[in-house]
Order: sequence, then structure tokens, then C-alpha cells
Amino acid sequence: MTLRDYLMIARRRWLVIVTCALVAATVTWFITPAQADKSDGAVSYTATATLLVGNRLTGEGVSLDRLALFVKTGQIPSSAAEVLGYAGDPAVLASQVTVTPDPAAAALTISASSSDGARAAATANAFADETVSFFKESRPETGNATVSVLQVATPIPDEIGGGFVVPPSRPLRTAIAAFIGLILGFALALIMQRVDSRLRSRDEVHNALRLPIIAEVPRLRHGGARNGVIAVAVDPLSPYSDAYRAARTALMHTVTRKASDGYTARRAANAERRVATTGARLILVTSANASEGKTTTVANLAASFAETGQRVLVLDADLRSPDAHNLFDVPQGAGISDHISDPGDVSLEALVRPTSVPGVRIITAGTRLAHPESLSSRMGHLLSEAREMADVVVIDSAPLLAASDVFDILPMVDTVLLVVRSGRLTDVAAHRVADLLGRFQVPISGLVLIGTRGRRVDGYGGSYGYGYGDSKKKKRGRTTRSTSAVGNAPASAPMAATPRLTDSDAGDWPLPGQPDVSTDIEPSARRARRTSPSA
Repeated sequence: MTLRDYLMIARRRWLVIVTCALVAATVTWFITPAQADKSDGAVSYTATATLLVGNRLTGEGVSLDRLALFVKTGQIPSSAAEVLGYAGDPAVLASQVTVTPDPAAAALTISASSSDGARAAATANAFADETVSFFKESRPETGNATVSVLQVATPIPDEIGGGFVVPPSRPLRTAIAAFIGLILGFALALIMQRVDSRLRSRDEVHNALRLPIIAEVPRLRHGGARNGVIAVAVDPLSPYSDAYRAARTALMHTVTRKASDGYTARRAANAERRVATTGARLILVTSANASEGKTTTVANLAASFAETGQRVLVLDADLRSPDAHNLFDVPQGAGISDHISDPGDVSLEALVRPTSVPGVRIITAGTRLAHPESLSSRMGHLLSEAREMADVVVIDSAPLLAASDVFDILPMVDTVLLVVRSGRLTDVAAHRVADLLGRFQVPISGLVLIGTRGRRVDGYGGSYGYGYGDSKKKKRGRTTRSTSAVGNAPASAPMAATPRLTDSDAGDWPLPGQPDVSTDIEPSARRARRTSPSA
């Protein structure tokens, strides 16, 4: 992996990384005392003196525990306090001394600890010397013990933390914990990236499907869920709309593409010849799975074709889950399934309906049947009729991996447009789609990538635009329409304001959004005004 790959993972999984760092910092902050112990980190010394103990008369051992009691009580602590010049209570001084009996060696060890090495050694040696002096006389109560100094005390520094000292400062400990959390979070992000096989970036999708990406639909900050809105009609200046126009242009100039090595030049030439002779384009729009933006792409693509003055006919061939009629604000009613079931009873021309987008008509899916897959194989005659009814026919089909209906339609169309939503398609599913399209040798124009993170923008028309009159008013008006009408209103609300075609004006196929040329200024007049001194 390159540095760019690591940066991409960090950008994609930044929430995981930041969360780990925050959790580590928060836990450390609360478990660390607000005021650190002042003794933490200070060097301590321990000094130990060793005494040999025996019996004055017999040489046998005596009770070492009894002797240890005499070392820390009575005369010995008082005498040691005088030697050391300790002005406090001798019992307090004795509490700072540890006496440990060793029966196996018949010895007593006297240990004293202090931050001052010399003081620790002096204390241990003072108690040792005074103990020897105390037992020089015969004392029956102690078993007539004899005591001698085997080793004098020497100060030895205590080890601290095993070589790594944790700083006592609360903020510093929190900062260190946050840094460690960042490292652990990034490691977790790498693991998640390895496990997650979903395709997100342009390169990942292209490498998996080996198809040209003819358009990238951006993921917008405001009103990002643009499914269910024909942005080309209601927000024509947005980058969302321009992306679909790019797809339209690619489809107009590249009718067919090689789907696999088995797709011959003769097959491509035949497809182009068929389009040239009939004067119509039959475009099938599909996706790998459901909810990838296929139907929304159909609606926006149809609206963009209508902008060029072409007659557009939309066929809702997704007989299992039809939804195109909702986008165009058209009731379901009779449609494709009714015509295929009984062509003699229901004519195709009678099923064509105007939509809320000028220049676009639609034939709905029709009556929902229990087994719609049986109708797809009989759509050849319907598609042939549809060619004669419009300049461009856009077909909304079922997803490739969800139903087999689309495979019966694939050989009959001029070209196929694949819709892929970023983060929805997995690597395994992408290879299945590529294999299926290659087996059918389908002419493919390319794919539309929806919701790419790298193309996340707010909008082009809201910050810059062109037109006539007051530029500030026009810019403010476009911004309001883009954010409120499209981003917040339901799908059907903005479409209601667009004039609906009737049967009487269906033959005119007007162009939506064309400016009134009568109000324009001639080019020569504009140049004169721009170059005049008063301007």
C-alpha cells in the first residue's frame, strides 16, 4: 500500500480513529488523580544492617522474634534517638525501622528507608549498634542472647517503575493516552478496510467492473438524499444536474462499447447501423442491486435528453418493483404488463402518458402480476413499437443481481447504462456483474457513479451563475430554490409547479428552461457598452 492509500483509509475511517483517541483520553483523564502524589518519581534509599544472634551459655539459638521485639521497643529506640539527635518520640523513629528475623541463619536484619541515603544508613547502624550494646549484659528474659554486627548498613537506591516512568501529570498522561488511541484507531481502521469489500472510489469501481465511468453524481452536503427528485428539471444549475447531462452527452456520442473481448466489431457496427436507420436510441438503465439510484438516473437522464429538443419516452420495465411513475407524478394505471398480456385489447399508443417534465412521456409498468418474469421475454414487439414513438427511449429495468427479467431485454436494446452507488456494491458482486454482461456481450456505454465522497460539493449555481438582470438577485434566487425546494420538500412538491403536457401539445415537445431571446442584448451592443468610457 502507498501513502495515498493510507491517507484514503484515514479519511474514510476518521470517525473510528477519532473515537478511539477520545475514549482513551477520557478514560485516562478520569482514572488519573487531579493532584499527583509528590513522592512519585522521587529516589528512595534502603540501608540494611545484619546481626548474628547466639546463646551466651550454651551457644544454641534463641527466640529471634522475641529479640526483634526488644529492638523496636524500650531502651534501644531511645538510645538510637539520642545517637541520631532525633528530638521526636522514639516510638515514631522505631516505626521507620523494619526488623526481620532469619531463623535459618540465626540472624536479624535491621532496615531503614529514606530519601537521604546517609540518613537511612545512619538510622540502621544506630539501631544495630545500640542493640549490640543492649545485649552485652546477660539478660535471662531474652535467653542470655549474644549479638554481634555481621554487616554494617550501606544505602542502596530503590528501583522505580522498571525503567519506564509514567509521568504523574494528568494532562500529560491524557495526551499520551490520546496518541496511543490514535495508533490503535488507525490499526482498527486498517482491519476494517481489509474486511470491508465495498467499492467506493472511482478507481475501485473502475478496476472491478472494467467499464468507463461516464459521469459521477456528487454527494451533496445539503439535501444529499436526492433520490426521488428530478434535479435536471427543478434545479438545472446544480452539479447534480450537470452530472446527468454528462451521461447524456456520452450516450449521444458513444452509442455502444465493448462489453468483453468476445464482443466483435461486427456486432458494434450492427448496433450503430440500427440506431442510424431507425433514428431512435433504446437505452437500458440498470444496476447490480436495488436502491442504487437506477430509477432516479432514468428520470434525470430523460429530462436531460428532453432539454436538447428530443422526444423522450420512458418505459418502466421493472415489473417487480415499479417506481418511475412516482418520480414523474403519474398514476400507475394500465401499462406494459397489460399490453404484453393482451396486445390486441390494449394498444401501446393508448398507454403513453405525459409527465410533469416537458418533452418526456412515460409508459408505466401496469398491473402488477404474480409472475412478471414471464412477460420480459415477450417485450420484443413492444420495444419495436416504442422506437417509432420517440427519438430516445429510456428503459428502467430490474437490477441485474436481484431478478432475471433484465436478461431477456438486454439483447434487444442499443446500449446499456450501469448505475453504481458508492459504498453499496461489493467486489464480489461487481465481478458477477462484469461476468454476466460479458456473457451476454451487451453493448455498454459505461456507468454512472453516484455519491462519490471525492466529489462532495455544495453546488455550482449557488456561488456562480450567469443570466440577465441583477446578478445578486438571480444568485440568491437559485440558492433558495436549490436548498429549500429540492433539499427539504418532498419529491412531488416541486414537480407540481412544472407545466404538464397534454395530449394536444404532445407533438410539440417543448424545451424546458429556454431563455426569452427577445430580452437579450445583441452582441454588438454588449461590446459597445463594455468598451464605452462611461461603463
